[in-house]
Amino acid sequence: MWWNSWNSWNPNGNGAFPPVFFNGNGDRDRVKEGNEYYRVYVNDDYVGDKECIAQGDGGSSSVEDYLKSRGFDGLNIQTEGNRIRVQTDPGDLAEDIKRHLSVYLNIR
Repeated sequence: MWWNSWNSWNPNGNGAFPPVFFNGNGDRDRVKEGNEYYRVYVNDDYVGDKECIAQGDGGSSSVEDYLKSRGFDGLNIQTEGNRIRVQTDPGDLAEDIKRHLSVYLNIR
């Protein structure tokens, strides 16, 4: 008798695969269950999500630490639930912060 590894889980050997369910609503909290994340805003404009992947990641304070390391000091940064809000004067500085945070959040 020939053995088919694809059917080894199925005693009937009918070739059917087990059902696979996808979450079609795009909710990050359902897709990334167990990982904490923060939604990051600059002057009420959504920039991206900060995922906390490892213990000791720093969570919301890592966003402030990153901005300080790039020379942005004296910012008003508030954490409310799973939201991090960076408040600054509108203009070039806000756009620079958004650009830096966008890159930072996409590589993390």
